[in-house]
Amino acid sequence: MRYFVGLLCFVGGAWLMWSAHARKRRVLAAGPLSAPALHPSLQILGDAMPPIIVLALIIIGAKIAIAFAITDAATYLSLFDLAGVLFLLAGYGTSVVVRSRYREVPLRR
Repeated sequence: MRYFVGLLCFVGGAWLMWSAHARKRRVLAAGPLSAPALHPSLQILGDAMPPIIVLALIIIGAKIAIAFAITDAATYLSLFDLAGVLFLLAGYGTSVVVRSRYREVPLRR
């Protein structure tokens, strides 16, 4: 079981970062088309939530690392697994920030 969890988390984190980068490229390639304006209350949430989510992910990552050290989880998991979980959290944080900053124009049907 060692290294398996880390490998899956690294794959998931890499996919999140790749999809965020692909979204950014798509939105920038679309040109001057702008996404529709959000309602003012949603605009405030759209600007305020990504930093809060990233801060929460940093706190969660620190707690996971501390719990790994305190509980002697190294008997079941490796440092590679810990790094994979932290990379997955970083990938999710990147995805949240990119999705909020680069909104896509919805297709009209």
